[in-house]
Amino acid sequence: MPADESPISLGAESLPMLHDLGEVLELGILTLDRELTVRGWNRWLAAASGAEPSEVVGRPLLELFEGLRGGPAEEALRRAVSGSTTVWSHRFHRYFLPLPAPPGHEGFAAMQQIARVTPLMRGGAVDGVLVLIQDVTERVAREEELHEALRRAEVASQAKSDFLASMSHELRTPLSAIVGYMDLLEGEMVGSVAPLQKTYLGRVKSAAHHLISIIEEILTFSRVEAGKEPLHTEVVEVTALARDVEELFEPQALRKGLTLSVAVPDGPVAVRTDPTKLRQILINLLGNAMKFTDAGRVCLEMEATDRVVFRIRDTGPGINAADLGRIFDPFTQLDQSLKRTKGGTGLGLPVSRRLAHLLGGDLRVESTAGQGTTFTLWVPRTSGQSSPAGDARRTDAEPAGQP
Repeated sequence: MPADESPISLGAESLPMLHDLGEVLELGILTLDRELTVRGWNRWLAAASGAEPSEVVGRPLLELFEGLRGGPAEEALRRAVSGSTTVWSHRFHRYFLPLPAPPGHEGFAAMQQIARVTPLMRGGAVDGVLVLIQDVTERVAREEELHEALRRAEVASQAKSDFLASMSHELRTPLSAIVGYMDLLEGEMVGSVAPLQKTYLGRVKSAAHHLISIIEEILTFSRVEAGKEPLHTEVVEVTALARDVEELFEPQALRKGLTLSVAVPDGPVAVRTDPTKLRQILINLLGNAMKFTDAGRVCLEMEATDRVVFRIRDTGPGINAADLGRIFDPFTQLDQSLKRTKGGTGLGLPVSRRLAHLLGGDLRVESTAGQGTTFTLWVPRTSGQSSPAGDARRTDAEPAGQP
């Protein structure tokens, strides 16, 4: 129903000025007596309806517009006679008077309107009703165009996600076969292999694994974006999980001359969560830190209270404050020169944040250019999609609560 407001009293002596003002503001000005007989019908209404004031004034409004009888418009008029003001929104009832749609908008059944139905006062008593009508057909048409454009964009986005998922599956199948044949050759299952050939086979296999990891990243992103990523929870000892992830990156840290450290609680910490997704987030974050840190240290810290918080700190180049808002945008790498040298799809961080939301937690970033970066991941002790933060498709502009 339309919203009620406090009555606005208007003296009858103000009507001529009000009608003139209505012409300037392009408003319909309709005045009625207490029996809802038309007293005033300005030029705007005459032009909009095709009915001149001489054809309308002195006649009951409900006879001129039979469709108003017994409906919300008559109710609003009766309320005005009783002293109440009603604001009429096109979102509720589309129009107050069934006036023709303006030229160029024949697709509408009638002119879309906002109206204000208010008591007309004389000597402190209700003497009649004043109705102010504004044509908002153009605005409504633009809103509908925007809604349609949004719908088409969502369809296109879904088509993109479906295409990425389909192509990723198509690519993963032959790559898995390539890796399988590389294993046969490297293991000399079909004949001896010279040392140099074995080296080359190892490089080919390493490149194939790298491609498979990229494809898996795209597949995960597509599933999460479509809301189709399943959640498989179990009780996990996350202290051991953190140390397992550390071991994966120890060889890389040694090759780059970086200090890799892990600070975790002394005792075990049990969490009901999806271990595969939690591991993937930590691997993404540590891998990112290792990739962009050329000197110094990378540290994984963990603390446990009513939730479990992981902080991944590095002494890399850091991120400019202006770029922090884009860090979780898909397919984005802030420094394109780094993209050429460091590689990557630009999906690691977006995927990690969406997975954190899926687990009922969140992922935040703090950074200062030239001083390194800290990513903070928190997950509840019991993860599930029923969590308030568990919508994996939630906008990144509104992350979950503070860790």
